[in-house]
Amino acid sequence: MTTRQRVLDLLRGPVAGRIRFTFPFFAGTVTISAVSFRHVANAIERGAVRLDVTNTFPAGVAGEYVSGTPNVLRIKPIIGREEEGLVLHECTHAIFDLTHTRVNANDDEAASYVVDALYFRMTGLRRARWSGEPHATAGAVADALLREYQAGNRPIPAIDATTWTTLKQRIALHPVYIAGPAGIIGGLFGPTEYPHDG
Repeated sequence: MTTRQRVLDLLRGPVAGRIRFTFPFFAGTVTISAVSFRHVANAIERGAVRLDVTNTFPAGVAGEYVSGTPNVLRIKPIIGREEEGLVLHECTHAIFDLTHTRVNANDDEAASYVVDALYFRMTGLRRARWSGEPHATAGAVADALLREYQAGNRPIPAIDATTWTTLKQRIALHPVYIAGPAGIIGGLFGPTEYPHDG
């Protein structure tokens, strides 16, 4: 199976199909659901998002989504669940770009970490393999969402405001993000959003 087909299968698969949550942002509420991931799959199929499989990333980076013409999803070769979760992380960035959802970069990253943590939890990937920050804090958010899924009170649960704020703070202070749009320093002196031009 080609990497492209594997990514498409992942985006349309049963685990991504169960990932669902909302979170607040300055203009209201954002929803991530199976529809979001199918939107990215459709964009890949029509050529609006191109895949670039590589092992060449800056230190501490495991993948990238680059908005442009065309948009590029840069991912590592998919070996197992860890890489699959990281593909979904990058595809979450693509969701915001393709739908022109103007979340700030900190929210963008936080939602992406929640997605990969949910995938890791739902597929039984041992926490020791994703225990570094901000993954660990995203894992606590994912645990709370999974409890909501099990309770079945709401079809699409909202992320708890306190754990959401904690995750966003961890990202803002993380060395990979601190000087960029998602970080505390970068947000003060530069753009606070990733491009969302579709």
